[in-house]
Amino acid sequence: MPPDNQTHTRVMAISHAEFRRSLLPLKKYYQYTIDDDAKLIVISDEQRLVKIRLGRESHTRLGSLQMPSTHVTLTLSGFTPPELDVFWSRFDLCFRRGGGFPEP
Repeated sequence: MPPDNQTHTRVMAISHAEFRRSLLPLKKYYQYTIDDDAKLIVISDEQRLVKIRLGRESHTRLGSLQMPSTHVTLTLSGFTPPELDVFWSRFDLCFRRGGGFPEP
């Protein structure tokens, strides 16, 4: 039996518009709806449900660099532990950016 609701909060260096665009690859695996007025994204997959609430957009300063910042709250229900691992892998992959260290 899947565990009860789980709530996770993240502070992400992303604007609301970028967040919505970054979610597009998830359409391959899950259906979702976006309510821009409520800043709510609902992902559904059979008995599994994810509600993503986008907090107020702000900016974080690092010296002269200014980056967007959004508090994101995810409430998940109906996932077994293996299904949850798959969801997080897919979700995190949507927000992975290019870059990194050059090969030696």
